[in-house]
Amino acid sequence: MNLSLCRFSLLTVLTTVSLTIFTGCSTAPTPSGPVAITKVNPYHLKPGMYVKTDESMIKFEQRHHLHGAVTSEQFQDKFGNYYTIFWKSESPGSQVTVRLEYCQANTGSEVHQISANVTAKRKNTTKFRVNGNYYTKGGPVTSWRALVLQGDTVIAENKSFLWK
Repeated sequence: MNLSLCRFSLLTVLTTVSLTIFTGCSTAPTPSGPVAITKVNPYHLKPGMYVKTDESMIKFEQRHHLHGAVTSEQFQDKFGNYYTIFWKSESPGSQVTVRLEYCQANTGSEVHQISANVTAKRKNTTKFRVNGNYYTKGGPVTSWRALVLQGDTVIAENKSFLWK
């Protein structure tokens, strides 16, 4: 009888400790609410940095962003930062604004923004890019914040680690 009580106590302690450890290691909270940004996928297409790999998906991403460029000026205009924002909404048909706010290396703490007015679906994807003259003069994006707004009210947000 004592042996089984000892096993039960040990099992309870181990379960509690493991739940505490694994709960503390979780990365980000699961987005919740009527609108939530589930993921932001940044991609930096740098000049002179051509990826040499056998992995076809990595090659495709670079070729996808360079598609259509023929002259050196056209290639130069394609270099920059690309962002794909994945978000979900529980009220499809509503009008929202998806905004990307960002800071660049050459402009210091000045905040720039790009916005898109969209009609929400259940699962949404919005793409933004900072390239061409904006990238050439401002430099690479150093920090960013993605927002979903309804009117002037922020209803969902996701930001980079370096965002102020």
